[in-house]
Parts: sequence; structure tokens; C-alpha cells
Amino acid sequence: MSAFARALLTTLNRFESAAATLAYLAVAALLIGDIVGRELLGSPIHGAQKIAVYAAIVAGFLGLSLATADNMHLRPSFLDGLMPGRLVETVKRLSDAFACLFFLTMAVFGALFVAESMKYSDRAAVLYWLLWPIQIVIPYALTTTAIRHGIFALWPAMRPDASRTH
Repeated sequence: MSAFARALLTTLNRFESAAATLAYLAVAALLIGDIVGRELLGSPIHGAQKIAVYAAIVAGFLGLSLATADNMHLRPSFLDGLMPGRLVETVKRLSDAFACLFFLTMAVFGALFVAESMKYSDRAAVLYWLLWPIQIVIPYALTTTAIRHGIFALWPAMRPDASRTH
């Protein structure tokens, strides 16, 4: 099972890294294109700033999952020395299990949010696009973050060492 979990983590990391990179490239291209269009051609790209905001939101939510993948979340490290050495690994596992449950709960709320958006056909201002295809990243990122924490709780050796990556 741990081989499957490792393959899943690798696949998620590759997919989310590529998607976040494309989202940030879209942000840059849209904003630069909008500025060039406005300043040199006298006409901005209609909706470019709104699309760039949505692309940045997608990249940001994917960043939550990617930060989890690298064990790079901000945390109060000043408390690290207070824990007796024999409990550190147990506390890390419990912390990952709690985080898994927390993110799964948030993913349910995210899915309900997207379902409401679908139900009422919420649309973006200016562009009039349906919002739910963009919002789907919310429950997706929260779910994959929960999956990662769950895997780290079950197989602690798969959790990256945060001290090596800082």
C-alpha cells in the first residue's frame, strides 16, 4: 500500500505543480498583455485583470497542497524544544491525522459551496462566466491536502523533512 501512496503523492505533486505553474504563467501573460495593450495599443484586454485574479486564486489553492507536499507550512517552531524527544514522532503523526480530518471537513464545506454556486448559476462580474468551474479548485485542493496529511500520518517516513528544505 505504501508503494501506491508514494506513486499517488508523486502524481499529485507533478500535476499540481504543472497546473500552478500554468496558472501563474496565465497571470503574468494576462497582466503584461493588458498593460501592453493599454499603453501601446490604446486598448486593454477585456477582463484580463479578472481572469488573472481567478488564475491566481487557482494557483494559491494549489499552493496549499504543494506546501503540504513539501512540509513547508508556516508554524510556530519556537515550541519545538519543549516536547520530550520520545514524543516528537507521535505528536507529528497525531498532528497529521488531525490535519487530515480538518482538511476533509473543510473540503466538504468547499464542495457544498461549489454545489450552491452551481445550483444558483453564480457568474463572474464583467466576464459573466460560471464560477463553479473555477471554484472546484477549493474542494480539490483541500481534499488532496487531506490525503497528503493522511498518508503522512499512516507512513511518517513519507513526510518530507522540513529542516532539509528550509
